[in-house]
Formats: sequence, C-alpha cells, structure tokens
Amino acid sequence: MDSITVSIVMAAYNEEKYISEAIQSVLEQSFRDFEFIIINDGSTDSTEKIILSFNDPRIIYVKNEQNLKLIASLNKGLRIARGKYIARMDADDICFKERLEKQVDFMEKNPDTGISGAQLKIFGETEGMMNYPLRHDEIKLRLLLTSCFGNNVVIFRKELMDKHNLFFPEGYFHAEDYKCWTNWIKVSRLANIPEALVKYRSHSGSVSVKHRSAQRETRNRVRAEYVEEIFNLQDYSLASDFTGELSSKRITASRSILKMNEKMKCFKQEELTNMVYKLWYSDSLEQIEKKFSVFFMFPLIFKLSFGSNFKNWIYLFKHYFKVKFA
Repeated sequence: MDSITVSIVMAAYNEEKYISEAIQSVLEQSFRDFEFIIINDGSTDSTEKIILSFNDPRIIYVKNEQNLKLIASLNKGLRIARGKYIARMDADDICFKERLEKQVDFMEKNPDTGISGAQLKIFGETEGMMNYPLRHDEIKLRLLLTSCFGNNVVIFRKELMDKHNLFFPEGYFHAEDYKCWTNWIKVSRLANIPEALVKYRSHSGSVSVKHRSAQRETRNRVRAEYVEEIFNLQDYSLASDFTGELSSKRITASRSILKMNEKMKCFKQEELTNMVYKLWYSDSLEQIEKKFSVFFMFPLIFKLSFGSNFKNWIYLFKHYFKVKFA
C-alpha cells in the first residue's frame, strides 16, 4: 500500500448549500499528496449528489445509512485515515490554496509538535479574524478559558493519535474538540501558525449559533476538568467553583488556585492572574444576558485588580444594554 502524507477528514450532513466550495478548495491544494475522506452523515438533501459529482481518485466517499452525528462520523473517518498526518476540514468552510503545504512544512520542521493549527478568516454574515495563540505555553494557559484551535484547520500526527487514543471524545456535547485539545496537551507540544489558512463561514446554521447554550455548559465542564488535571486537585469542587457561577465562592477558589500556582509554577503567576480576570469577564458577558445582578458581582474581582479591569466593567455595562434592547 502506497504511503500517504495527509488524510483530510470532513463530515457533512445536509450541506448542499456550501459543500461544493469546500471540496473544491481541498482538491485545488498546492500540496497534492493527500487522500480526502468525506463522510456523508445520512444527508437527506442533495449533499451526496454533489460529492459524487467530483471525479477525483483522492476522494474516499463514506456514506452513513443513518445520521450518526458529527463526532461519531469524524472518528469513523479518523480510523479509516492512512496518512502520516490527519487534517480536519468542515463542509461549509474554504481552504486557502497553500494550507496543506504550509502545515505539512511546519510539522516536518517541528517534530516535537503533535498537533498544530492556524488562524481563521471569518466571512459570510460577519467578517473578521479568529486569532489563536501561537506558542505551547500560551496555548496551555488559554485552554483554561476556551479552545485554542479552529477544529476546521488542525493537523496532527496519526501515530500519536493512535498511540494515546486521541479521538474526539463522546459525551462532550458540542465541545468535543475543546476536550480533545486538553487531552492532546498531556502527551505533546501544541502550536498554531500565525497566518490564516482557512476561511470560516459565519452563518446562522453553524453549531456555535444553533447550540450555544449546550456548548457553554459543556465548555464549563471541560474547563473544570482541565483545572483539576493541571493542578492535580484532590477535590473536584475547587475546580468546579473556579469555573462555575460568579460568586464569592468563585473568588475564594480563584485565590486558592493562584496560591497553589505560586508553589507548583504551572504558569507564570502574572499570566495566570490575568487569565483569571479574563475568565471572570468572559463569563460575566454571558451571564449578564439573563441577570443584571452579575454587573454588581463583577467588582468583586476588582479586589484583585481594579484599574486593569475598569474598561471591561464598562464593556460589560454596554453589552447588557446592547442585548437587552437589541
């Protein structure tokens, strides 16, 4: 069997509107040594017809007779993959032509990096950039807050994935990728390339829009589990308080974690302190949508640093009125 450098894995469910552009952007890559595994996850529209209209021997078409959902479909594709590297792609996004070329080159030059990503250019209903941290230490810290990779632009080593069973975990509803990255960081170095290599399509049908509430709930669970692992906590409730409801309990937990970090030196103390503020602010923005009392809780964190967070307090106030009277 001939060796393949990259296996690109993409799952699609009723993506007739966008999938043609996605497939075309992969087939037009400047790097040619790849197989393209497309899993049709029981689509009921013309997705299958569009996929089959492409006559390219690098395409490996897999059809689920019933809808298995995204994670089961992706893991199915990962098990089929034969490449040295596995790259992810979503059925509604677009690759830049040199995406694979640049990502393979980066991985070849950085053999200690098990998984890497890149930046995303947002287009569609909104426009802008989705920027991710570049270095391993930055990613390790940022994982306390959120995912640090675009799931549609990652590339990783199949050998490591197989050895450590680093498939997308079941049971983490709409945050499986976030949990997956916190598993990867246990066994490998992580990185992101500083330039955008994929265009991320912003539209109302995306997972982050349709399942926002469930995604937040699972994300908070991943955060707590990550804190528990990083600091080797014996008491899960401390991690849960640290990432949980905005309250005096969370302030106490935050101070406990900061004190532990002084001894364990998991992170630079100043950087962890700043991340505690960002985490509190991020959660405040979400929770104030439902209860204005969060605005009055927010100054609690200012006991640690009022001046550096004053602008965030003002933005929080503006966000409440923007959401309330939109």
